Amino acid sequence: MNLFFMKDKTMNSETILSKYRDSLFSSGLHRTGIRWIDSSLHSTEISRGTIEQESNWRANFLTEKVCRPGDHVFLFLQFSPEIWYFFLGALKCGAVPCVLFPNFGADALTARLKIGKADFLVTDKAGIKFQPFFVSVPTLRRTLVCGGLPDTTVDGNICLFDEAEKTRLSEQFTEAPVRPDDPAFMVFTSGSTGFPKAVLHSQRIAGAIVRSMRNVLQVTAEDRYWCTAHPAWITGTVYSVLGPLLCGVEAIQYAGNFHAKRWMPILQDQKVSVWYSAPTAFRSLMNEPAAFFKKFDFSAIRDVFSVGEPLNPKVFDWGKETFGREIHDTWFQTEAGTIRIANLPGAVIRPGFMGKAVDDARPVILNEQNQETAPTEIGRLCLEEGWDSCFADYFGQRSAFAEKFRSGYYETGDLASSDPDGNIRFVGRNDNVINTFGHLVGPFEVESVLLEEDEILDVAVASAPDELLYEKVVAFIVLREGISLDSKLESRLRVSVTTRLSPYATPKLFIPVPWIPRNNAGKVLRKELRERLRPEI
Repeated sequence: MNLFFMKDKTMNSETILSKYRDSLFSSGLHRTGIRWIDSSLHSTEISRGTIEQESNWRANFLTEKVCRPGDHVFLFLQFSPEIWYFFLGALKCGAVPCVLFPNFGADALTARLKIGKADFLVTDKAGIKFQPFFVSVPTLRRTLVCGGLPDTTVDGNICLFDEAEKTRLSEQFTEAPVRPDDPAFMVFTSGSTGFPKAVLHSQRIAGAIVRSMRNVLQVTAEDRYWCTAHPAWITGTVYSVLGPLLCGVEAIQYAGNFHAKRWMPILQDQKVSVWYSAPTAFRSLMNEPAAFFKKFDFSAIRDVFSVGEPLNPKVFDWGKETFGREIHDTWFQTEAGTIRIANLPGAVIRPGFMGKAVDDARPVILNEQNQETAPTEIGRLCLEEGWDSCFADYFGQRSAFAEKFRSGYYETGDLASSDPDGNIRFVGRNDNVINTFGHLVGPFEVESVLLEEDEILDVAVASAPDELLYEKVVAFIVLREGISLDSKLESRLRVSVTTRLSPYATPKLFIPVPWIPRNNAGKVLRKELRERLRPEI
């Protein structure tokens, strides 16, 4: 019997594939699943039936290579539909897929393969160049290469998957039965506060993904939805790959690099109605003159969302003026799985605040005595245990997993405060907050003020040791072309922070730099900045 038209009754309703089946039967195989935009802005529609068929071929191929339930299948591919096909194919095998960022070098790649104990690696012509390093991964059984093999390839554990392979493989596949608590996929943390950990999520995340797509992002089957995050990060895995598949939503995917002259035509020509991106991207767009955006028609956009780092008030104001839409900040982490805090469409937004708890999230802000803080008081942002999308483990680091939970709460590592209405404001990472003269200063607040200055293109704030203050605030600033730092500008910057925040938050030192170091997820590498300061100050 054709599995395209048959539900597997053994599948639990809270598994990823059962939700995927539900969406297939409700929306239909003929509907567009992915609208693929190449670097030249040419558009290709990929139907949900095609995604189903292509993933079945890959599931059969993986099974033929003895991929078993629970095996770890790592995807190291250039941005292409192959990520979707192999990710879903691995899930059908009962395996645990993990997408890796294609710009990783040899050290970053092999470290993750070892930490995650990869059984299979799916790569392409661009990735197979790291073949000499793969032999150092003791668990790796097979490397599967899409699209062709170099002439020099001799390793017997390397297999080719191409169009010819499909002709002998079945278009149907009987999915491996899984339970809600079985592992579903793996994502690595960004590594902004230490070496990345392999985060495992269970199958029960499926229901939470569907709820957040429908109730937070408020995407419907009639929308064209664009999440710009790469699938290597939790936002991309959940809201680029899984979310649209589970909800029957047409997803825009752009294969090229970021550029305003590419992104704005996509928003206009593809009639994107729900757009999910990051403050880093918005700040980059802000470099374009206002006249540039007036050339485009953004009337199709209904809602804009932001994730990945705090949304500066200046960016919020710019978005409202440029697109005629408020940018809704959202907060979650790799470990949290799905959006936990958000400014929902229709709610009154306080710029600079992340919003309120959503779905089954129960966030609390605790002080040193583990008591809930009063409004405006800074404390540790924690989540009460028991939410559906909570991660299942740090793979291979059970003790590190256990350390994240105390007295019934998950410790996010973030500091926050709230207002009397329950809106939550991000202050900073626990280890990024600056303790100066007995006062806590969040880098984000200082950065938001400095970004208001026309001369500053980008900024990152870090701490430096100080004999009197314990730590002093230091601002690394990227100045616009033609601007140099002199005593007049420096004085004005200090006055601005003192006036907007407090004397304690005022940087004691401004350091002009050509760029701000960020990881591939766009987060500021404050640890690197602090290390730069140690020998200099």
